[in-house]
Amino acid sequence: MFNLKRGIQLGVLILAIALLALLVWSSTQKNSPLYQPIEAYDLITPVNQVTPTEIYKTVKPYLGKSFWDIPLNRIQADLTSLDWVDSAEVKREWPNLLYLSIKEQVPVARWGEAGLINRSGNVFFPLSISGFENLVRLDGRLSKSKVVLKNLIDIQNQLNPLKLVVSQLKLSDDNVWSVKILDGPTIVVDELAYQQKLHRFIQAYPKLEVETRKSARVYDLRYSNGFIIAKKNS
Repeated sequence: MFNLKRGIQLGVLILAIALLALLVWSSTQKNSPLYQPIEAYDLITPVNQVTPTEIYKTVKPYLGKSFWDIPLNRIQADLTSLDWVDSAEVKREWPNLLYLSIKEQVPVARWGEAGLINRSGNVFFPLSISGFENLVRLDGRLSKSKVVLKNLIDIQNQLNPLKLVVSQLKLSDDNVWSVKILDGPTIVVDELAYQQKLHRFIQAYPKLEVETRKSARVYDLRYSNGFIIAKKNS
């Protein structure tokens, strides 16, 4: 049996949806009185490395687009692709404004000649690493960047009681760690029983004669029953 009241309610709902769709469509048409373009943006987070010019060039192509159909996700992706941007968020405010939030990369070490690595172990390659040349240098396969950073922290913590500071750490393709000590020798250790070998060296180091330490060029820990000291060329 046909329910007149329900039919009227359904008709009103359909009409409302159609009107709403018409209004939304009309608001995206430049010749419509309802059209409201995005005219400006406001950066609400401080930045140190990303320049205003870079931000402007990224956002400029989107200025003038309709408030309702501006592609916020695409703008966020474009901003995130900038050298020093770790993440970005874009919001809109009626009638014509965008709010930009940018989180910059925070390097904790260098990666190779031209890269930097953040605290999450992700490597990025800015146009310049000026100002960060004195950070610890890490090297290895990019796929191992998180492992290399984790081991830097682990090795440095273990060497702290010996007052030895790591200046470079490299993981070779055959899984050998080279630990360059600041103004000092290099420690070489392989992955096999790595922690045990490093612990044995740390226990033995304070017992070495001062002259032996001064003349050491390489401490090679890749042995099951001890380590070898290669001396500097006289």
